[in-house]
Order: sequence, then C-alpha cells, then structure tokens
Amino acid sequence: MTSSRFLAIAAVVAAISLTAAPTSAATAADADDPVQAYVERWREANGVPGAAVAVIDDDEVRTYVSGTDGAGRPVSRTTPFLVGSVAKTFTSALVLGLVEDGRIRLDDPVDRYLDGPATPRATVRQLLTHTAGYTAGDGLAVSERFDNEPGALRRAAEDLERSGVPGEYAYTSADYLVLGALIEEVTGRSFAAVAEESLFEPAGMTATAADARGAESLPPGHRHWWAWTRAYDPGFDESGASYGYVVSTAEDLATYARALLAGEVLPRTLEDEAWSIQEVTGQDRGYGFGWSIDGGDERRRIHHTGATPGYFAHVSLLPDDDRAVVVLANAYAEKRAPSLAAAAADIDEVARGGSANVAAGDPLLTWAPWVLAVLIPAGLGLALLARRAPASTRSRWACAVVAGAAAVGLALLPSLMGVSLDFAITWVPDMAIGVVAGSVSLGLLALSCALPPAVPHRRPVKAR
Repeated sequence: MTSSRFLAIAAVVAAISLTAAPTSAATAADADDPVQAYVERWREANGVPGAAVAVIDDDEVRTYVSGTDGAGRPVSRTTPFLVGSVAKTFTSALVLGLVEDGRIRLDDPVDRYLDGPATPRATVRQLLTHTAGYTAGDGLAVSERFDNEPGALRRAAEDLERSGVPGEYAYTSADYLVLGALIEEVTGRSFAAVAEESLFEPAGMTATAADARGAESLPPGHRHWWAWTRAYDPGFDESGASYGYVVSTAEDLATYARALLAGEVLPRTLEDEAWSIQEVTGQDRGYGFGWSIDGGDERRRIHHTGATPGYFAHVSLLPDDDRAVVVLANAYAEKRAPSLAAAAADIDEVARGGSANVAAGDPLLTWAPWVLAVLIPAGLGLALLARRAPASTRSRWACAVVAGAAAVGLALLPSLMGVSLDFAITWVPDMAIGVVAGSVSLGLLALSCALPPAVPHRRPVKAR
C-alpha cells in the first residue's frame, strides 16, 4: 500500500472519529432496549458466557455487551476476541492493496511470486475466490498448530497438500494461508507487521493484532461439552493469522466496518469486484474476494463469519443502507453455528424496529453427543451381560460381528466426515469423546460375545 493511500485512509478515519465520537461514546444500551433483549436471549440460548455487539447506522454506532469474558470480567466494547475467518477479509484487503500498487496481479500464477514445492499452480484470483483446488480438509490438516516462531505461516503453507479440483469452488482456509505466505514473500515482512502498518493502523484499529504479542491480553474462550460450557485456552497461532487468528474488539471492528462503508479500506478500482459474486454458492448467494455476498443486486449483504475453537465473530455490511452489524462471542460449537450466524441479520432487523426470534442450532449435531454418550454405558452393560448370559455359539458370534462392525464404523466416523480425530477433539470435544469411548465399549461387547460365557451354556438333559 502506497504512503499516499496510507495518509488518505488515516485522514478519513480521523474525520470519522471526530464526527462520531459523541454518538459512539453513548454506547450503553437500556436494559429494555429490543436489541439488548435479543442479545441476552441469543447468548443464553447458545451457551455463550460473553458477547459484544455493535450496530452501525450511518454516523451512529451503538454497542451492546452482555456477560463475562473467560477470566470472569464483564465484557466491554474493548474486550478482545478472536475473529476467526473474518481475518480473511483483512488478508483480501492486503492482497488487493498489493494489486493496486502493481506489486502483484490478480491473474498471475502464485508461483511467479512464491517459490516452494507446495506452491500450487493457481492464480491469485483463484485463491481469493476459493477455486485454487484446495479442499476444506486440506486447510484443516494444517490448522491449530499454535506455532508462534518466526516463519510460522510459511511453514504451515509448505505443509499443505492439495486434493481438490482447480477451478471448482471449495471454501477452505488453505487458500488464505497461501495468500498470507504470498504477502510475506512480496513484502519481505511478517504478515502481522504488514497488517499492522497497511490496514490496522491507518484504519484506526488500535486493539487489533495478528501476532502472539498482541494477543497477550486475550482471555480464554469456551467450548461446549454436551449441555455445559467450559473455558478453553490453547494459546495463539501465528501460523493461522492470515485466515483466522487475529485478535480484535467490538470497538475496533465497528471502526473497520465504518471505514469499509466509507470506501477507505479496499482500493476504489477493485471494491466493486471484491463485493460482487465471483463464485455462486446458492440462490442469490456467492463469494467475492474474501467476502460472502447475499441478496444479489437488491439489498446486498456483504459479510463474513469467523470461528476458532472458543470464539465466534461476524461482520455484516449493508453498503446500500450504510449500515453494519458486528457480533462477537466468546464461545463456539458446531451445533450452534446456524444460530450464531443468524444473529447479525436478526439484530439488524430488530434495530430497524422489527422483530426476530433466536434461531435454532443444528438438531443432528445437538443430539449426536448425547446419543454417543448413551452407547458407552449400553455397550459396557451388554458386554457384562454377554459374559454371564448363556447363548448358542451361533448367536454369540453374530453378536460379536455386529458389535465389532459398529465399533469399527464408529471409530472411522471422523475420517468418513473428512476430518481427523485431532480436529474432532479440538472442535467437537463431546462428540470426540463419544466416538472414542463408544467404539471402545462396542469393541468390548464384541470381545465378550466372541469369548465363551463365564457361565457355560448347559444343554437340557433328555429324560430316559
């Protein structure tokens, strides 16, 4: 990003801050405010200990906070959260800035700038639009490394494997990991340093950081274990900064949203393209350059959700109405994802004077951990019964085969879903425990059925 562009952004942000300061200062919402009431219901329904929400309407910014952070402190507009894949929008802005400065071109192959055996034969545009041939599993395979040593992002990119089809859309963090490595290669600096100088600082995001040093004040997030929420603090991961590991606050993300709406983040010559559907993902839905687009040409919603183990984030823009909503939560569970993602649109509706009910979670993922938990005592109980209950040899072997097949199928469930057991332990710990313990209990049942019973089967004695 050129120095003239840096100064222009800084000037606009300063003007925004001066004109909006009186309004933004009055952010405490009344207890009976409809938006505050929705946030309270939404937080309770999703087992979220603490949340921070910002509603931007032209020059007005209102923040709504609820609950506590992972250290037990009340959440405020300056409480740090991990933003997850909202970081992809930062990476996109940095890449487009390099395009504007003529340092890279959208349709150039990545290996023109980035050398290495793992560098894909794909263009910058394909990486931005998730059509470079990486799959979701490819990205997950190198995620959550918690590597904060110099060169962490590049090392993760070098460990990538590509198993998809180039040209086909597949949303994955792998694309933005490679883009992060590209930024480092072209600039000769760390991703965190480039983001700080070229985006966070000129945009006025003083509490946003993409390195472990800037994340030192980050409190623990939370994960779900069946019906309970537990603190989770694995640390920061600089190797994932370009696609998910960035720390920010409701105040900073509101500043970011306002700068985006003012047209002072993305290059003017590329903004329309970035916020247009490049790859169709559904009816009137698609993906641009680092942003999801809903609604087609009528009342476009430009947005991106983000999740890390323990945190959820969402930045949602309505450029045609000069409105935006920021949602931050210090808990995440896959089973709650639909409800978490629905909050931004619901909050905008409520803020306009409408109404909205808190959306439900995923019923299958909600009940699956409980079903798996039932298998554990059921399998152990049947295994004990099989040791004492006499039965024919044929029946016992049939039981052994069925229970053994069920144990193997359950053990293979994560891989059948395209994820590793390590991923399941990190993202869905209750299901992971259920899978492991359930497969063990079914395996014991199969073994009990295969062995002779403790009380031998006695054939009836015929009368003479």
